[in-house]
This record gives sequence, structure tokens and C-alpha cells, in this order.
Amino acid sequence: MTSERLYRSKQSPFKVLEQMQLDQFGKFDPKILNILVNELSTFSVGTKVELTNGQVGEIVFIDPYSLTRPMVKMDESDEIITLTKRTDLFIENILT
Repeated sequence: MTSERLYRSKQSPFKVLEQMQLDQFGKFDPKILNILVNELSTFSVGTKVELTNGQVGEIVFIDPYSLTRPMVKMDESDEIITLTKRTDLFIENILT
């Protein structure tokens, strides 16, 4: 899901994990999925990301109750966007 395919474009890991959490019943072992989400989110504070609106920022906080929807400090404005409250935005790309 995070790789480019002929039949669909790649998605960010955060969006994929959120979709996996929504679809977990009958598809994924909830214990394993929770471990995966927890482990992947611990490496994300300080990561540069691009949001679906094209803005670039840095992850500054990850809510333990919503690991795929972190707080992002925008580079241009220093505004902090809480993705749990901005359901219209997703992390589109992780920048290196």
C-alpha cells in the first residue's frame, strides 16, 4: 500500500495504518496491528512531512490514542495543526 503500483498510487504509511485500523476486524490480528502502530509511531517525532494540502511541517507530538493523526508544526507559519481535529488533512508524504 505504501509502494507505487500500476493500478494505484502509493499512500503514506500514516494513511495506510489508519486504513488498516479501520478495516482490522476479520482482516488483521488486533494485537499485532496495535504493536505495529505503536512501534512505527515512536520513530516519527521530528519527521518532516507533507500534508494533503501541500504544506510541509514537522511532527511534534503523537497522541497515544490516535497514533496515525499527529500534531504537525508547519514550516512557513509555525502553526501547529492537530490532525485529529483536521479530518480533511492527512500526511501525504514523509520527507527525507
